[in-house]
Amino acid sequence: MAIYFLYLLFSPLIFLFIHFYKFFNQKLFDHIKNEKQLFLQVLKNIDYSKKLLIFHAASAGEFEQLKPLLKKINRNKYFILQTFTSPTVYNQQKDSELFDYCCYHPFDFIWKSFFFFKRLKPYKYIITRHDLWPNHILICNLLKIPIYFINANIHKNSIWKKPILFSFSNFIFKKINYILVPSKRIKDNLVKLTSNVIITGDSRFDQILERKKKNILSILPKKYDNTNNIIFGSYDLIDEKMILSSLNKVFPNGSLDLDKQNISIFLVPHEINNKEIKSLSKKLKILNFNSTLFTEVKSSCNVIIVDIVGILADLYKYSDVAYIGGGFTRGVHSVIEPAIYDCIIGFGPNCEMLDEAVYMKKNNLSMLISNTIDLQKLIRFILDKEKKESIKLSLNTFVKAHSGSTNKIIQGLNL
Repeated sequence: MAIYFLYLLFSPLIFLFIHFYKFFNQKLFDHIKNEKQLFLQVLKNIDYSKKLLIFHAASAGEFEQLKPLLKKINRNKYFILQTFTSPTVYNQQKDSELFDYCCYHPFDFIWKSFFFFKRLKPYKYIITRHDLWPNHILICNLLKIPIYFINANIHKNSIWKKPILFSFSNFIFKKINYILVPSKRIKDNLVKLTSNVIITGDSRFDQILERKKKNILSILPKKYDNTNNIIFGSYDLIDEKMILSSLNKVFPNGSLDLDKQNISIFLVPHEINNKEIKSLSKKLKILNFNSTLFTEVKSSCNVIIVDIVGILADLYKYSDVAYIGGGFTRGVHSVIEPAIYDCIIGFGPNCEMLDEAVYMKKNNLSMLISNTIDLQKLIRFILDKEKKESIKLSLNTFVKAHSGSTNKIIQGLNL
């Protein structure tokens, strides 16, 4: 409790800092500028003949998780208010037909929380994945608004699991009515914090499988249907050094070696900006790789740098081997998409945040990359047809076992 009182005590200072920092951060400025206006529009447009559900997703990835759930909710019975933290995601999704209205979620200041939830009086407040804030939880509990934390990903290194925060975490988690988790591993991580935990699986599998069904249009020239393709997805600068070094070792003659072996390489940085892309092109040229941008792709080129966002999930359908970045910094990025497309998958050691990555590593469905030698081995699997067929069968079993969670979550939400 002492930690919570400190949190409250410093809230006014944090509030002032945020309002100062907004002048140096456009996204924060947009959030603060439009938050009140959007909220007033919500109040005017709520249909009070229906029960109000608030779904909160902080990021684009979290909203992807919500999509299969939102599609199954009875819109004649429930009015769905979708909240976002990011102005980017808000602008991308504001016209979606998956909800009735959307707005920014308030920052976690107790006066903002109270005003937001007191005015709206939702039937249920539903948070997905990570974005759990103390004041929102306590105010909802005070106002007797049921709280559901779905697709909850409380891994062993989560801030909520820090020993110094145990009593505080225990206090907060016991205020949440139901926590729906993807696996027994996550449930075990919560066992000392609360008993209100139900294993439902992860709705991302259902969403990505549905996206795969719709992924029938070609986004590349026909040549790439018939080449052996390697994707380096969502990688950062630490990954990039390993990738370039490994490519140079495996293909010492650069694009000439790729042509001889009918191999194409797709490089998809996690953060896409012109400066980094120009730098990458120069580095590839020094190593004798001829590259082009995805937006300018021609069938004559065998190294493609993806310079637009939002297409990585669809690119995996072309891939035989996929290296997923992030495993040497904050944590590996999503491995579900390449698994669904039967790729031979490799990623770095920091994978504890992703339940599916831990499962894949434990059950030999992926390759753990610790250094450039491991990455070179992964790249060489590109021509191993026996390995491809073996992993395809195993991944199909894995995906099938983890699909169908949407209905379980809907049941857990009692909707």
